Formats: sequence, structure tokens, C-alpha cells
Amino acid sequence: MNGTIIKVKNVKKEYTLGEAVINALRGVNLEINSGKLLAIMGPSGSGKTTLMHLIGCLDIPTSGKIYLEGEDVSELSEESLARIRNKKIGFVFQQFNLLTRITILENVMTPLMYAHVPVKERKERATEALKEVGLAERMNHRPTELSGGQRQRVAIARALVTEPSIILADEPTGNLDTETGSSILEIFKKINENGKTVVVVTHDPEVGIMAEEIVHIRDGLITRIEKK
Repeated sequence: MNGTIIKVKNVKKEYTLGEAVINALRGVNLEINSGKLLAIMGPSGSGKTTLMHLIGCLDIPTSGKIYLEGEDVSELSEESLARIRNKKIGFVFQQFNLLTRITILENVMTPLMYAHVPVKERKERATEALKEVGLAERMNHRPTELSGGQRQRVAIARALVTEPSIILADEPTGNLDTETGSSILEIFKKINENGKTVVVVTHDPEVGIMAEEIVHIRDGLITRIEKK
């Protein structure tokens, strides 16, 4: 391993709903080593998605510190967080979040447009990412012409195309049948074997079987960390 890539130090996250204060995270400490395949597991409302949003620079903590590759990202501006997300983190979501009016090649190229990569290079890198997930022959199709499993593969290719150091996946098998879900997990395993840190937030016990480390979270606190 190449040391710690993510460090979460006494992180709390509160949300206000009307007069009520929701303590989504209540003092979380976690270190994730570079090159790990890690699962974050817990019941609905446990705080696992909130934790993923914080380590993915989609939000900032109410208190505590989060370090990404040694940089304190706890109090950065939205503009700075967006720049880090675009360069260092690839996201895969349960709902795929693909644009239905454009081709899957154009979907995968989109993050590179925001990174101001030249058009020719965008196309080359997006084509390579689609090859990596086994969809090169479908690159001119639109998402509506693909199965759920194929759409998730496109989402993974889009996450990979910026060459991030971390892949964060939120319930990536949640909308898929068991067989298709297993094939998606195999892709994550291959991505991890190629050197990337992969963090999967999930209810899926298959992810737990595959992961090197399982972080169990409940009521906003990490209850145990299972290492294999």
C-alpha cells in the first residue's frame, strides 16, 4: 500500500429540518489506504451516504477534518471542491445519472469537457474507457437503448475517464438483478486490481464478500471495521 489516501478525523455532520437537528454523523474517524477495495455498510439512515458525500467532496462537515491525499478539504469553497472532484474522484451512482439525449460516448466525454480537455483527446479517452467496461461496440447508442447493467457500465466508464485516484460508488448494484450486479462488481474488482482505490457504499452482501475491508456504520457512528 502507498499510505493513507483518505483520512476522516472526528467528523460530525448535522442537518436542520425545520426546528429539528439531525445528527447524520456523530464523530467519525476513518483512514482508507491507497489501493484498497473498501465497503461501507449499514442500514438506511445510518449515515453511510453522508460519509460518502463528505469524502467525495460533495459536501463539507459541520465539524472535524477530512484529508484527501494529505490536503485538508474540510473548509474549501464549492469551486475548489468541484475542481478536486473533477481531477481526483470518479463517482458511480445507483440511478446511473446519464444524459438520455446524447450517445454513451458523449456521456463519457462530458467530464473531460469540464476539464477543458481537447475534443480529439476526449474522444480517444472516452473510447478507451468504454473498451475497459466492454461497451466499445455500443458507443453510438443512447442510454435508453441499453439494459440497466450496460448503463451502469457506461457510468463506470464516465467515472474512469478523468483518470481519478479514487472511485466512489453509491449502491451501484441497487437497481440490478443478482447476475448483472455480480458482473458489475467484477468490473470494480478489476479496477481495484489496476491500482485504484475503490469505496462502495452498499447494502449488498456480495460487496462485503469481495471487499478487503468493511466499515460498519450505524446511527452516525462507525461500530466496527472488519479487515480480511
